[in-house]
Formats: sequence, structure tokens, C-alpha cells
Amino acid sequence: MSMAALLHRHLFGIKVDGREPIWYIDDQTVLYPAGHNTVIFNLEQRIQRFLPGTDKTEEITAIAVSPNKKFVAVAEKSDKGVITVFDLHSLKRRRLLTATDSLSKEFVSLAFSPDSKLLMAQGGAPDWSLTIWTWEKAKFVATIKTAASPNSAIYQCSFCPTDNNLICVTGNGVFKQLKLVDSNLKQLPNALNKREPQNYLCHTWLSEERVVMGTDTGDLLVVDSLELKAFIPRSPSDSNSIEAIVGFSKGIVTGSDDGSIAIYDKTDEKELYKRTKVFRIDNNAVKIRHLAVSHTEEQLVMATDNNQLYQFNLTNADIMKPDETNFDFLATSFHSGQITGVDTCVRKPLVATCGLDKSVRMWNYVDKTLELTKYFNEEAHSLALHPSGLHLLVGFSDKMRLLNVVMDDMRPFKEFAIKACRECKFSHGGHMFAAVNGNTINVFATYTCENLGNLRGHNGKVRSVCWSADDTKIVSCGMDGAVYEWNLKDFKRVGESVLKSCNYTCAVCTPDGKTSFAVGSDKKIKEITDSNIVKEYDLPGAVLCQVVLSHSGRMLFTATDTGSIQSWKFPLTNEVQDHQCHSRAVARMCMTHDDAHLFTVGEDGVLLMLDVRDKEIRAAKRDKELLPFSEEILVTKSDLEEKTALTTDLKLKVDELQLHNDYQLRLKDMNHQDKIKELTDKLTAEIEAEKARHEALLAEKNDMEMEYEERIKNMEERHLLSSQQMEAQYQHKIMAEVERYQQLLEEKELLNERWDEQNSLLVESHERLVQELTDEYEYKLQEEQLALQRVRDEKDDLLRELEETRRQVEEDADQEIEELKDKYEVKLSAEREQHLRLKGENGIMRKKFHAQLKEIEDGKDDNKQLMARQKELYHQISMLEKEIAGLKKEIRERDETIGDKEKRIYDLKKKNQELEKFKFVLDYKIKELKKQIEPRELEIADMKHQIKEMDQELERYHKTNSNLELTISDNKLKLEGQQQEILAQRGKCNDMGNKLKRYHNDLHAVIQYITEPKQLKEAVKALYQKHVQEPPQGAQVEQDIQKEYNRQRDYLEKTVESLKKKLSKDMDLHKTDSTRIMHENVALIKEINELRREIKALKQGGMRPPGGGATGKDTPASGRATSSRMGADPSKEIDMQREEIRRLRNRVDELEGVDRTRPTSREKLPPMEGFAEGPERIGTPGAP
Repeated sequence: MSMAALLHRHLFGIKVDGREPIWYIDDQTVLYPAGHNTVIFNLEQRIQRFLPGTDKTEEITAIAVSPNKKFVAVAEKSDKGVITVFDLHSLKRRRLLTATDSLSKEFVSLAFSPDSKLLMAQGGAPDWSLTIWTWEKAKFVATIKTAASPNSAIYQCSFCPTDNNLICVTGNGVFKQLKLVDSNLKQLPNALNKREPQNYLCHTWLSEERVVMGTDTGDLLVVDSLELKAFIPRSPSDSNSIEAIVGFSKGIVTGSDDGSIAIYDKTDEKELYKRTKVFRIDNNAVKIRHLAVSHTEEQLVMATDNNQLYQFNLTNADIMKPDETNFDFLATSFHSGQITGVDTCVRKPLVATCGLDKSVRMWNYVDKTLELTKYFNEEAHSLALHPSGLHLLVGFSDKMRLLNVVMDDMRPFKEFAIKACRECKFSHGGHMFAAVNGNTINVFATYTCENLGNLRGHNGKVRSVCWSADDTKIVSCGMDGAVYEWNLKDFKRVGESVLKSCNYTCAVCTPDGKTSFAVGSDKKIKEITDSNIVKEYDLPGAVLCQVVLSHSGRMLFTATDTGSIQSWKFPLTNEVQDHQCHSRAVARMCMTHDDAHLFTVGEDGVLLMLDVRDKEIRAAKRDKELLPFSEEILVTKSDLEEKTALTTDLKLKVDELQLHNDYQLRLKDMNHQDKIKELTDKLTAEIEAEKARHEALLAEKNDMEMEYEERIKNMEERHLLSSQQMEAQYQHKIMAEVERYQQLLEEKELLNERWDEQNSLLVESHERLVQELTDEYEYKLQEEQLALQRVRDEKDDLLRELEETRRQVEEDADQEIEELKDKYEVKLSAEREQHLRLKGENGIMRKKFHAQLKEIEDGKDDNKQLMARQKELYHQISMLEKEIAGLKKEIRERDETIGDKEKRIYDLKKKNQELEKFKFVLDYKIKELKKQIEPRELEIADMKHQIKEMDQELERYHKTNSNLELTISDNKLKLEGQQQEILAQRGKCNDMGNKLKRYHNDLHAVIQYITEPKQLKEAVKALYQKHVQEPPQGAQVEQDIQKEYNRQRDYLEKTVESLKKKLSKDMDLHKTDSTRIMHENVALIKEINELRREIKALKQGGMRPPGGGATGKDTPASGRATSSRMGADPSKEIDMQREEIRRLRNRVDELEGVDRTRPTSREKLPPMEGFAEGPERIGTPGAP
């Protein structure tokens, strides 16, 4: 099952019933509405881009482009009226606006503020509300009702080009200037209150305070600074209304309802503007809807009421003549009314259309151009194109005609007595065609025009005819609710499906002819097999009026009376995709033979070309199956003979002109030689005179040199004398200055002596003050030193106590530390290895990311350079075109002047001589021509042979061109593939960037647990499971990445080795300290055990222990114990020992609470001997 996708490719037509339907984006790009789309058309490349319409809207009513050319607002008709703002660069929707409080269903005019931040919309009937938004935030700013009554009409609203707060609104009897103040619209004084209200059809701003309006009577009104400055009445011979107006640097241009434009130039007179020229569109006296001027003011584009776009060269308006053809179609001409028929052929890239404008047109959908147009006297209701593209069948109001499509015309050669034929169609082989005549279907032979048979059976008018793939069957449907299947062998009905409640409008059949699909007035599409309706699906909200099935039988499309196109999932299901295409009902649809394009036409006069993309059909296979398009055309014998005769006449004229030119050249050579002799004599005399003058000037120069040498000598002598005088004068001044300097030096010495005395006094007083301060601070320093010594003594005592307790705690903690160290070193090494691996992968990904960023930036820079180069070239082209126009004008004037002068010289000086020579030459030529008649005939035969050879060579060139066109199309397809691959790579880059950001965030979260190994391990596992969905595979690592990895690995290995050495050295030092502390603790424990044994002995025997103790060592503790036993009771001694042990334990607990730098042990240390059950067991009977 598949559903084909539809893409807008090209659109022929325009929708002109909205306000301001055409805008310039730049000098080569225009924007206009067509159907239910907004088209952005590049005039140079002939490429169209599309802004689609909004779902569930009826049609486009107004368009506005922002002054910065970045955004476009499109107003569409719906229940409340909808405005969509698009970004012109990305073609994406930026904002959707609607006026919820308005009663109107549409907006009749739109306008952006000068800074492009505000959007103004004029609503339609009945309330005619003017609304302003800050469109980027969708924030409502202000609203006001502009019409006095619901019957009034408002046509246009606009912002002042330099002021965001100044607004102008015009309509039928309405002219208002408003000012936006604090989110309120206030009406300014009306400059036209003293005049009778008129129907103001259009207006434009020319400056900050000047507005020009056009009326239905053809008058222009100029309002400046809220005052009526000028009234320009219409010409007495012109009674047409002004429908459009636009301003430019030299003045204004107006468009009338008779197809004419008038140019008004600025003047210093009372009227301010004066009409200078009027130009009319040839054979097209229709209303001009809108005018637009390009940014360079070279081109003027206009949209007319009959759906045509014209352009006018505004720069050459001064030299143009009104009676010449001055208007060109912007791209090509369009249908001016409803299109009633469309069809394509197999052998040529042509699509044919006909319409109620009495025209039949042939379009080339590859070049996107109009090939042929022909107007008839009757309206055309249906059309069919022969598969070869050389014949055309058209049903007119009076007859049906079969036309031959020749090189530049469509010539009828057979007429059939069928009036207002609504449906006709050629068979797939092209040897037959079927035409509908009321409720009968007539089948004719194409080449003999013989009526092969008639199919009768419908009770109502037949609306659709479809041939089977083998041309043996026809499927028809009609207004009587019947779908019939006909066999063409005996012209009898072989299948039927009748549904009286439905008026069928279109039916198609599959290539095998077994299944049919039909649509009608019941809003449903029906699948009919063996005369039974096996499936039916409806489309809510619209009536299906057309259906088309691809030639492959795998894609199904329908159209509705609202202008939308549907793509159905095939085989038929209720899954459907809707596309907004036309603004009126779709009249006909057809597909090309290769199923690559879908063509639709509608009542809005638009021909739309859609690309069909089927995901299951490969483009390569399709290209292999298709043949190249044919280049053959039809030419009538009379045309060929006429062109041959014309060619012969032109050759004779060329020969005559060549003889005449040779004679004229000889005459001119003789005249030029005479002139050269005269000029040579004249110049020789002038040279002699100049030589004599040169010798005179040379003598004069020598005299002046001698005179100036004498003057220079005199000036040098005067200068020497004056310099000696100045030297003597300044020598005297120098001596006076030396004497003054000696006096100042003596004064300076006196001042120095005086300052030395004062300085010595200040030094003595400063030394006394310093001595006093020194004595005072020395006394304070001694006091501070004494206090410091006391503090140091206290500190030493506390340190000694701390050392004793620290030794015991450290000995117990060392063993646990060693175990924990071994355990965590293993974990740390594993974590380090994993960290290094992740770090290497991170470096690789970062390198790739930076490389992609650099490529993107390089691409952006290249695009900017190309755009700048393009703008410079456009500017150069425009300047060169202006220079070419001026030079052409000058060349014409000079050619005319030269021709007149040569004619006068020729008539006055050489008339007799030329006549005699001419007679002599003619006599001689006549004799020669008589002798050369027979050789000329042979030359003519040779020339004919050469012409045949040239024709053959021309055919070879045509074939070569066709092959090159195929190569170009292949390259275009490859280019599109490359562009899609680039887009995919950009998407991958964005995904990798997002993944890298998420990995950075997750890694930062894992680092928080760096001091908690278990949580760190769990966090790293979660990080691995989150970011590594698939096990890493060995990939080919780039050489530079491998080098970077090896360098980092060497560095880390060296770092680990240095850390290991440092750790072993620290461990040795720590082991030595631990051994020393352990020995000291062993001695203390032995002493404590001896004291316990002595206490036990005292309790058991009541006798003194031996004087030396158990060990015989005279330690300080044993000495204290002995002395205490000699003079006290044993029970008191035990109590004292208990008290001392309790005090020591409290002190140990305090020190353990203070020393937070050492890691705490999670396991309990083994008990010391004699302290297993706490201090209460000391002295208990039976204790060991």
C-alpha cells in the first residue's frame, strides 16, 4: 500500500481580485497570489517557490510585504478572517493572527509599519474594523471602526513610510488620517471636509506628510501636512477612473480602468504634478488592478482585471512613443477566465488547456513556457490531446473541431456536428476518440473521422469518459447516477452500477479495466468491481468533483469543489492527504504518461503543475523505461513553399545590395583619396609655418635665459649683504642675554643656601619624632613577645598531648588505610582506564564537530561572497544598459546627421560624374550578367545541394541538442540528490551536537560523585547504558586522531609512573613512622599490663608488689604508681587509675573530633589488651 506525495512545481495564472496582488521582493523576484497559494517567482531563473494556504480557509483576500523584505502577510477568508505571516527566507510560518471580536469574514487590506514590527489589517463588511498587532508577539495594540455605515466600503489602509504612528485609510466616501497614541487610534483633522465626498479608490504615500489619492472620476488629490495642496483634474477626453497609483523618485504613475497608465512628473507649479505621457496596453482595454515599481525604478509591473501580468520599462519612458508596443508579459500570458479542459500527450512535454475566454493554449511543462495560443469565436468546453502531440480535439459551443498542431498555429481540418461537447478523449493508442453528445457517447476513428459506433444508455448528461489500457473498453458516468462499462467490439454495455441519489461527475478505471472509481454529489469516492460498490469513503466538508488514477494504477487523486487536491492511500482506504491548491472548484485533472506530474485546472483560471513522488517507485527505473521526447513538428506545404520563395527573394535582394554597396565603396574610396591629397598639402604648409615659429621661440628663450641669469646674480649679492647685517645684530643680542644669565645664576645660589638651612632643621625635628615612636613601639613589641611566648608554651603542651593520642589512633587506622588503599587503587585504575577511553572518544567527536562547523561557516562565507558578487553584477548590468540606451540614441542621431550631410555633398558636387560612371558600370554589368547566366544556374544547383547537406547537418545538431538536454536533466537530478544528502548531513550534525550537549550535562552530573566511589560507579554505569545503545565496534581511526591518542597515552603513562614513584616514597616514610609509633605503643601497653598485674596482686594478697615491677624498668609511669602505692590505700589507687583512664579516653575522643583531616574508619578497630569491655572491667575480680 502506498500514498503518493504532491509537491508544487509551477503555476500558470494569478489571482487579482485581492488588494495589492503583486509585490517586488528584489529586482528579479516578484510575489503574487495564484489559486490558494502565494507564488515567489524569480524572473531570471524562471523558478517558483510557494507559500501554501491555511487549512479550512476559502481564498486569499490581501497580501503585504514588510519594508525590510523579510516577511509577507497573507490574509485569507474564513469564519473570522485569518492572517498568516511567513518568513521569506525560510518560507516557514511565523505567526497566525485573527480578530476574534470582528464580525467580518475577511480582511480587505494589509500593511506593515516602517520598522516591520506592527501589522495593520482592514476588516471587511459589516463592521469595517481597522486592527493593529505587534505581530511577532501576537499582541493586540489598537482597533477602530473606519466606515460610517455598513454599506460603505474601505479599499486600502497604509502606514506612513517614515512614521509608525501615522496611518491613512481610504474608501467610498472615506478619507481618514489616524495617529496611534498610547494604544489608541485618534483621528486627525480631515483635509477634505470642505469637499463633497468622493469614491477614493486608491492612495499612496510620497513623503512623510504627503498622500496622493485617485478617484473614480479620474481626479488626483494631493494632501500635504493635513491640508489639500493640489487638485489635478482629469483630462477632458479621459473619463476613466484611477484604479491604482504608485510613486517613484520622479513623480507618480497611475493605472486606469481602460488599460492605460499615466506618468506624472514633479513640477514647481500649483498642481505639484503634471501628466507628461500616457501609454495603453495593446488590444487589452481592461481595468489595471495594481502597480508595483522595482527597487531600482527601472521596471513597472501591473496586474490587470483579466488575470494578466505586464511589465513596462520605466527608465525609457521619456523616449518611448505612445503608439508603439511598450508592454511585455511578465512571464507569459494566462487564461483570463475559467479553464474547462486540460490534457497531456506521450511524445512531447506539452499540456493543452482551453477555457471560457475562447482561447486554446499549448504549454511546455519542461521549459515552463507558453508554446502556442489561438483565440476562436466560440467558448471551448472540453479538450483532448493526441498521444503524439500533433492533433487536438476541442469541443466548442457550436461544433467540435479536430485541429492539427503545426509549427506556429492550430489549424482545424475536420468539424463534427456536436454542440457544447463537455467531454472528449483520445484512446491510449490514438487511433480512436470518444466524444459526449448529451447522453450519448460517439466513437470516431482518428485518421478517417468515421463514426465507428454510438453508446446509448444514459438517461442524463454524460460527465466523464475513461478508456481502458488496451482500448477495448470505455467507462462512463453521468448525472443520472449511473456508471456504465462498454465493450467496443459490439458497442454494448457489459457492466453497470446505478445510484439514483448521486450525480456522478467523474469516473476512472484501472489499467486492467476490472475496477472503477467514481465521485459525485454525495461527497464519497466509490470503488466499483463487477458492477458492485465494494468500498466507499467520504471526505467531510467538501464535494468530490474530479478523480484521476495514475497509468501505473498505484496512485489515486481526487479534487473538490473548494479547490483542494487529495492523495489517497492505494489500494483504497480511508487514509487521505489534503493539499490546498485552487481558490475555486477544480474543473479537470490529468497526469503525464510517466506519472511524474499531475496537472489541475480550476474555475479560478489557474493551471497548476504538481510533482508526484511515489516512495515505492524508484526514479532510476522510471527513467530507463521512458523514451526521450520527440522534436518533430507539422509544417504545411503552402507554408514551406512560401518560406522557400521568401528565401529566394531575400537572396536576390542580398545580391543586389552587395553590388550597390561595392559601387558605393568605390565612390567613397575615390572621394577619400581626394580629401587625403588636400589634407596632405594643407598639413605640409602648416608644418613649415610651425617650424619657423619654433625657431623664433627658441631664440626668444635664449634671450630670456641670459636676462634671468643676471637677475639671479644681483639677488645673491643683495642676500649676502643682508645676512651679514642680521648676523651683527643678533650677536649683540646674544651678549646681552649672557649677562642676564649670569645674574640669574647668582640669585639661584643664594636661594639654594637658604633652602639648605631650612632642610637641616626639618631633618633634626623628624629624627627626634622617629626616636620617640621607636621607643614606644619597642616597649609594645616586648609585651607582645612575652604574650607570644606564653601562647607558644601552651601550644607545646597541647601538641605533646596530641602526639601521644595521635600515635595510638594512627596505628589503629594505618591497617585499615592499607586495606582500603589496596581496594580502591584497583577501582581507581579501572576508572582511570575508562576515563581515558571516554576522554579519547570525546576528543575525536569534538574534532569532527569542529570540522563540520568549519565546513558550514565556509559554505556560509561562500554564499555571502556569491550574493555580493551577484548584486555587483546586477548593478553593473543596469548601469551598462543605461549607457547602451544613451549611446544607441546618440548613434541614431549621428547616423541621421551623417546621412543628411553625405546626401547633400553627393547631390551638390558629384551628381553628373556619378551618373556617367553609374551608366558605364551598368552597361558593363549587363554584358557580364548575360555571359554568366549559364554558370549561375550551375551554381544554383550546387547551392541547393549545399542546402540539403546543411539541412542534414542541422538535423544532426538537433539530435545532439536533445542528447545534451537529457544529460542536463540527469545532472539536475544528481544535483537534487546531492542537495538532499547535504540536508541529511546537516541534520546529522545537529543530532550529534545535541547528543554531545546531553553527554556534557550527564558527565557533569557524574563528576559530582567523584568523592563517593560507589555512587560514582553507579553513575558511570548509568551514563554508559544511556549513551552506548550498541557495543562500540572497531572502526578505522584516522591517522592524525591515532597520533593524538598515542601522544596523550604516552603523557598519561609518564604521569602514572611519576605518581607511582612518589607514592612508594611516601609509603616508605609512612611505614617508618608507623613502625616507630607501633614500638612505642607496645612499650606503653606492656607497662599498663604490668600495672594491672600489680593491682591484682595487691587485691589478692594485700601485700606490696616488688620494687622493680614485673619488667624491672623504671619508667615514669611505674615510678608514679609505686609512690602512690606506698602512701595510700589500694582502693584509692584503683579509683585514681580509673579516673586517669577516663580522662585519657575523653581526651582521645576530643582529639578525634578535632582531627577531621584523616579519613574515618567504617570498621571497628580491634580492642587493646585489658580494654575489651571498657574501663569498668579494671579491678574486677577474676579479670585476666
